[in-house]
Amino acid sequence: MIGFPLPYRDELIYSTIARHGVHSGITSPKELLFDVFGDRKIIATSDLPSHLGQIARLYPHSLGITPERLLYENTLFPLYAPFIGETRRRAIVKTLTVNKKCSAHLSLGAAASRVQQSAYLRYCPGCIELQLKHHGELYWTRTHQVTGADVCSFHGKLVDSSIRRHDVHRHQFQAASLEACPVYQQNGEDRQGMLLSNSVSELLNVGDIKVPGFEQWSSWYRYLAISNNFSKGRKIIHDGIRERVVSFWGTKRLASYGLITDGTESNWLTCIFRKHRKAFSYLEHLVVLHAFMGETLGLKGLIDDVARSVVIPKAERQSMPVFNKCRLLEYRRIWRSVVKKIGAKRARVSRCGGIYIWLYRHDPDWLIAANSRFKNRTQCNVNKVDWEARDVKIVKQLISIRDARELKLHDPRHSKNWYLNQLAHKTTIEKRLSKLPLTRLFFDRYCESIFEYQIRRITRTIILNARGDMEFTKCWLLRKSGLSEERLTSQAKLFIKDIFRL
Repeated sequence: MIGFPLPYRDELIYSTIARHGVHSGITSPKELLFDVFGDRKIIATSDLPSHLGQIARLYPHSLGITPERLLYENTLFPLYAPFIGETRRRAIVKTLTVNKKCSAHLSLGAAASRVQQSAYLRYCPGCIELQLKHHGELYWTRTHQVTGADVCSFHGKLVDSSIRRHDVHRHQFQAASLEACPVYQQNGEDRQGMLLSNSVSELLNVGDIKVPGFEQWSSWYRYLAISNNFSKGRKIIHDGIRERVVSFWGTKRLASYGLITDGTESNWLTCIFRKHRKAFSYLEHLVVLHAFMGETLGLKGLIDDVARSVVIPKAERQSMPVFNKCRLLEYRRIWRSVVKKIGAKRARVSRCGGIYIWLYRHDPDWLIAANSRFKNRTQCNVNKVDWEARDVKIVKQLISIRDARELKLHDPRHSKNWYLNQLAHKTTIEKRLSKLPLTRLFFDRYCESIFEYQIRRITRTIILNARGDMEFTKCWLLRKSGLSEERLTSQAKLFIKDIFRL
């Protein structure tokens, strides 16, 4: 098909089809279905669409757009793929890429999941402005449609549009528009929301890799509990695990996702540390992984390590068969060298996680002794940070950023978080601000307040639309600036009043 639009980066294929309808001037949902698919009965599914083979054929072969590429780059399938097993993953990939009806939501467990997706398609007002500026049109971003990823990494909280995920007209692809996605000042960010949003984005971009089976995930979670001292003999201490997860996330956030833990035997948190008989959702995995492994997960490496791990049958595990002594010596050597460089904890969550598990099973006494020995050495060899020098360096970077972006009228609000996002080590700086007095002083003096940001938006509107003979009203000025009377600060109201006095 000539003129079928290419998907933007991280755009839902649902959105691409909807944009094609707008570009072609097609107003009838059934006519759009026939134009794209040659079939008037296709259901407009935003998250897990089928018939991707037909869509891929609309592009020239030279572009290299395959059904599999569309599936992994422009749908929400990557959220489910790592946790359903390799056999089922391959089967669902085949089903979604061929041109036939399918029941992917049932096969993936999405239909019965305790993690429910938003009833409406969501958007980020800040991203909407950028889309209009760079592309001249709007589109639905896939990262914004995932429960748990409730925050844009650059602008703040996501907002529900007026478009339902499953519309009354189930055959209708609805494009993003300013009517459905009005631009206004968003609420601020939160650390945990940002943490999940970044992990969801990372998971969506893991790509087409071999995934672990249920037995491998079961084994990995068992050793995650054991390595964090949540075991007594062969028994997992589930109460301790629950306290760890709740203390990290808080009951309010867990409840908002439907993941509150009640301590029952059938509770999802208890079950995930037992034998996996079914797939757990991406959000259940992320909640546990962050609680145990901190902010940085390295999901692609983690999934690869679990997929490569060897599961020893229970009978063999109990009898402890004789293993190759050369292998033992080699694994000891590798583990010693890695732990000496980066420490036991980082080595365990790196690509050496498989070696750690093997040594824990076959040579636990040596492993514990080695970890303890090198842990002490590592602590002794840690260099002290010159916080005064680092403070000066960070401030110089911040001043350069301020000077380069001071006159950029289209920028989002130059808040503290915005400045931090421009730096390479945001989290470290944020946690150590007490040791960085010059950096704190910079934020106090140069961070843009809400009323300053509102005044900048109003000024931008006037500059971009000013003509010698032009007369404009207050309502027009607010609308063009993406503001409203209710959200205006008192200072911004005075600024507008002064404008109309001139």
